[in-house]
Amino acid sequence: MNEHAHTAKTRVAAISILASAGMAAAKFVVGILIGSLALVSEALHSSVDVVATIITWMVVRVSDLPADEEHHYGHGKFESVSALAVIAILYVLAGGILVGAFGRLSAHTPPPTISAIPFVVLLIDIAVNFWRARALHRTARETKSQALAADALHFASDVLGSVAVIIGLVLAGLGYWWGDSAAAVAVAIMIAALGLRMARSTVETLLDRAPEGASEKARHAIEQVAGVVDVERLRVRMVGSTHFVDAIVKVPRTYPIDRVDEIKHKVQAAVAGALDNADVTFSSVPVALDNESVRERIMVIA
Repeated sequence: MNEHAHTAKTRVAAISILASAGMAAAKFVVGILIGSLALVSEALHSSVDVVATIITWMVVRVSDLPADEEHHYGHGKFESVSALAVIAILYVLAGGILVGAFGRLSAHTPPPTISAIPFVVLLIDIAVNFWRARALHRTARETKSQALAADALHFASDVLGSVAVIIGLVLAGLGYWWGDSAAAVAVAIMIAALGLRMARSTVETLLDRAPEGASEKARHAIEQVAGVVDVERLRVRMVGSTHFVDAIVKVPRTYPIDRVDEIKHKVQAAVAGALDNADVTFSSVPVALDNESVRERIMVIA
């Protein structure tokens, strides 16, 4: 990955740490002061985001390291492993919030003290998280960073969580004693749903599931290279931000070695262009041009 992309990833991750810590502290203090479980739960959720962004900041510095003797495909999957750690933390948090919420509902705990302060804090939190989610999502898309994508999803869920807390406080202010606890339950459910979505994407990456649409793009790019008769086999997997492509390509058996080598370099360039960032392993299979249509195609392209 180029230096600009690496710098962008580390910069947005570092900014997220500062923003997460500040908003988590504000929500926790206000939640304790007014006795709101929903607001404290959202503060704990934001605290997990602080941990997640610290992990992200450290991981993106490692994941972009080049391949070495022990990691032949680079260090990109460190991002997936870190995402799994964050998912585990999220589920522990969601379980704790649910236990606390149902305990309050069973005990008919009085509603929190309502004032303008928690609403101001939550509105600021929504604005900050919306901005961070957009910035992280944009950088994650540009750099194909799974860790930053998970972070962006966190902050998007924080927006929904804050909205749920506001609704709970409004219900409590209207005299519905269960409003705050119900909002806490909603926050826990959103955290669990977020974890499930992250888990699916992360596990698919760890299991080397081909990225959606990548095989089609790579195949099309290869088929457009002059001298390619057909693509016999194509395999694609993702490691960090790099597409690793294994292609077996049919070429005319009458071509000399230097012509086949030229095709190889053109295939590598074509696939790298189609997938933005690709490492292509190219194998050629010489074939006879028995089919008239194939011969005509090679002549036209060449």
